[in-house]
Amino acid sequence: MLNIITSLPFSSIEYTHIYTFICTLRIFGIEIACLKPKLNMKYTALIIVIGFLVFAKNMQAQEISNSKTQVNEVREVFSNFQSGYDNRDTSKIDEFLQMFSDDIVYMGVASHEFFKGKESVRKLTVWDWNKWFDLKIPVDEIDIRTDNNVAWFEVVGESGPWRDGNTYEIRMVGSLIKYMDKWIFKQICFSYPAPLKIVKQ
Repeated sequence: MLNIITSLPFSSIEYTHIYTFICTLRIFGIEIACLKPKLNMKYTALIIVIGFLVFAKNMQAQEISNSKTQVNEVREVFSNFQSGYDNRDTSKIDEFLQMFSDDIVYMGVASHEFFKGKESVRKLTVWDWNKWFDLKIPVDEIDIRTDNNVAWFEVVGESGPWRDGNTYEIRMVGSLIKYMDKWIFKQICFSYPAPLKIVKQ
């Protein structure tokens, strides 16, 4: 039976799914070739293909559902991040830092703002909350992609008003990982476009 399958124009991934489908049937004591002894081999192959398509469709639907769930979970992390910058309550800095990995790499907009580890991020965040301009990240507009326990993102936000009265575009990119059933930041990089782009005057 497998000789018939391997003669069909499937990709290696599709072959794997078909083989898995056959093995699943055999676990339940069903041998495809014995379902209808009078069917010729072409019809038997057709039965296998139909079964595979149903199996693959169900798998794809499950993957899409899982991906949407993960994206929503990651977006919730950004909601908490933005809340931190909205409220700027330094008494809650420890709670805020829980959304970062121990080996977080955090790059700010200044030339010296290249930080590694939570303690460095603590110092930067406290300084930001006490002295830096408002930071607005449009949480619903963040482009998020996930692959198992890793997520990547990019978004354009706003920073200001500066001393000149203008609010400027700021960009944020980075990654998160899922650790102990919780999404946390692994890398963050902020940057301004050159030349600066005014979004509010």
